[in-house]
Amino acid sequence: MGFIDRLHNAWKIFKTSFAFVGRDKSLMIIPIIMVLSCFLLIIPFFIIFVGSAIVFRYAFAGVLLCLLLANFWNTFLMSAQSWMVHEVAQGKDTTVMSGIKRALHNVGDIFVYSVVFMIVGILLSMIRQKGGFIGRMIADLLGVFAGIIGKLILPAMIITERSFGDAVKQLKHAKKAIPEIATFEIGIRPIVSLTTFFTFIFAVILFLLFGPIPAIIFFVLYLIVLSMVSLFINNTYYTLLYLTLIEKKHVKGLHLR
Repeated sequence: MGFIDRLHNAWKIFKTSFAFVGRDKSLMIIPIIMVLSCFLLIIPFFIIFVGSAIVFRYAFAGVLLCLLLANFWNTFLMSAQSWMVHEVAQGKDTTVMSGIKRALHNVGDIFVYSVVFMIVGILLSMIRQKGGFIGRMIADLLGVFAGIIGKLILPAMIITERSFGDAVKQLKHAKKAIPEIATFEIGIRPIVSLTTFFTFIFAVILFLLFGPIPAIIFFVLYLIVLSMVSLFINNTYYTLLYLTLIEKKHVKGLHLR
């Protein structure tokens, strides 16, 4: 399969990811919950942080607990989303409850996943802080790889009921999809940065014409919508990539070369 064919595959999976919203609009509910959670969990996390600082006299325990809860919650929701995408790919009508039930079925592996990637995140943060400029570059690069690995492990756990360990072992088959992964991460995702730049310019124009409040409201709403869409596309893209290129399953409307 040639280079152009692999670019074609990545673009088709990306377009199909957007098309899935039209197939079943309930797929957008999980990304909305994930974004709203960022605001709703601030107060409980603050209470946990302060409480652990008082009880344990060491705030680091509260930080770890908050990180673990946040990682677990986000992973749980992404797992539900991945299962919902899988059901739509099979031509079924999906529901949020269906995704949640599947995530609950794999809750043990989701917890292990959350702990492992929390530890990876802490180690990368330490490298950034103590490694200087080179350390930050290395940590950022490793962070990208860790993110990709996580997005490949998740559908393997949820869709095929593999354990976390078995899903990690299956990563060796992901080499078949490296061109499509690289195209998405290097070629498609940076488009978001470009749209953010132009949106910022528009916000500056709003600020000059109408003052700070309309500009701030517009830019904040844009960031919220962007977060929802990015979460949806990321999870849907990697779920479809896993189904078609690793599991070799047929997805209606997605014809790869």
